[in-house]
Amino acid sequence: MTDWNSVSRNCFGLDSGTSIFRGLNLRRAFRWLPIGVLTFSPIFSGCGEEASKKDAALQGQAPRRISGVQPLDEAADDVFLATSNTAPEQVAASDGRWSLLLMTVGGDSHPIQAMATRNQIASRYPSLRAAFVRPQGKGSAIWFGRFSSPSDPAAVAARETVRDLVEEGRRVFPQSFLSILPDDSPIGERDLRNLRLMYPGVNPLYSLQVACWGTFGTDEISYEEVTRRAEAYTAELRNAGHDAWYYHDPLTELSVITIGVFDKRAYDGRSTLFSPEVEMLMRAFPIHRINGEEVMVEITQGDRSTRVPQGCRLVTVPELP
Repeated sequence: MTDWNSVSRNCFGLDSGTSIFRGLNLRRAFRWLPIGVLTFSPIFSGCGEEASKKDAALQGQAPRRISGVQPLDEAADDVFLATSNTAPEQVAASDGRWSLLLMTVGGDSHPIQAMATRNQIASRYPSLRAAFVRPQGKGSAIWFGRFSSPSDPAAVAARETVRDLVEEGRRVFPQSFLSILPDDSPIGERDLRNLRLMYPGVNPLYSLQVACWGTFGTDEISYEEVTRRAEAYTAELRNAGHDAWYYHDPLTELSVITIGVFDKRAYDGRSTLFSPEVEMLMRAFPIHRINGEEVMVEITQGDRSTRVPQGCRLVTVPELP
């Protein structure tokens, strides 16, 4: 029997005897992640617990440790997608991508209930008047604030504000946590987020980032050209037999290209080894590319003699709203 929660896929260069999960048909597999039904009460509840820190490997340390290179230039990490959707403080994020998730609301009338709950929150706690509602799975989520990263001073202040809200000796939002806001932009045919539709029950879900295009705050290349080149490279990789995807981020004006889809077995934290499929893919794509060029980074910042190739990295597939 096929295990639909088992994911490891890339069409290129695999022996016929290798067991590879090929994925479901998109139209047949279109389902949303389940979400619990929560009711409004004087003490608000949240959907998820604050995420614990992921294994250092999936924060980008594993490729360094395995290659014997550490630490690499941290500034170069900004071109990678996050390795966690509810990431710890050291993970960088783009401007405005982070927010404080206060709670979720489910049920058939969740849009109305969530808005009513949001209004009650704003009325009862003036410091949270800027709270807003976003669709999430089969329900709605109530968020507060927009921040550049979890370490953004405004984000830290918001967390403290929410933590200080206490009624009858209990925290009002005991399970609030900082997270990346789900991207609700239209999903293209080769958009990386399609993998969330294909594997709705799989979490975590990873892909290998092999390239990135971006404006990097200059006028040397337009964002439209960035997205065009990323999609062209994705098509080139697919024509070569790779399971390639792109993801456009208009906030950072970055477009990343990834290959393959993998579940939690992609990396073993105890042995510090990647799965055979991931290792095979990393051997095929040993160097990360930015704007079409292979990237070199400095082990010791400012010392060009310590330059080494920047490896490709497992990243988390962005969540759906």
